Amino acid sequence: MADQQHVERGDSIVPELTDSEKEQLEKEREKEAEKNSTKCPPAPEYPLADRVKELGLDVPLESPEFYEELKTKPSTYFKDMKELPDCAAKKYIPDIARRYIELERRIKVLESTLWALPREDRSLEEDRFEILTELLDKACQGFEIWDEHVERNIKYGHRVVLEARLLHLIESKFDIIEGICAKFDKLKGDQHGVNNEREFLRYEIRHCDLMFTEIHESFLKSYLDLEW
Repeated sequence: MADQQHVERGDSIVPELTDSEKEQLEKEREKEAEKNSTKCPPAPEYPLADRVKELGLDVPLESPEFYEELKTKPSTYFKDMKELPDCAAKKYIPDIARRYIELERRIKVLESTLWALPREDRSLEEDRFEILTELLDKACQGFEIWDEHVERNIKYGHRVVLEARLLHLIESKFDIIEGICAKFDKLKGDQHGVNNEREFLRYEIRHCDLMFTEIHESFLKSYLDLEW
């Protein structure tokens, strides 16, 4: 939001990359020349984090203890804050920004996990890999919606609710992918089970589309001062 750029800067509550994450990124850069079509393509190196810092969304507006306590809350914690006045809702923005950055960092892990799944060409496992990557791609579109609306001038209570709703949606799809990958071998050779899983994942992809549309429209209505 435009007016947040004028907030007096303090220490960011968004965690920097850990030494191990920095080391991993460096190793991937060194191996760039060795990459081929059988390896996981490089993921974006956290562009959302750059946007957060650029807009000053990571600047804490309350005590460190306040934000430490918020870390224990689920993303659904913010769902009833729509009618909070700006002065009360604004302090939650840095915590939500932190959650987005941490969620974005899961993309690289999920991509690596997916590309490491055992699969052969034209196998059931290959089909499962394809639809799992399709769900991951679809869920990541939520970050584009965040970016599209992050600078719109809307009430903070509305922003907190909508950004948290979007966050929870992406988070839930990532959890589904992670859970299936962890038990990937259980459906080996099970055509019926694979068919059921495919239908389930197709539903999750459609659910993303529906919810993205609803959230996007709600952002626009808030910007235009319309009810939703």
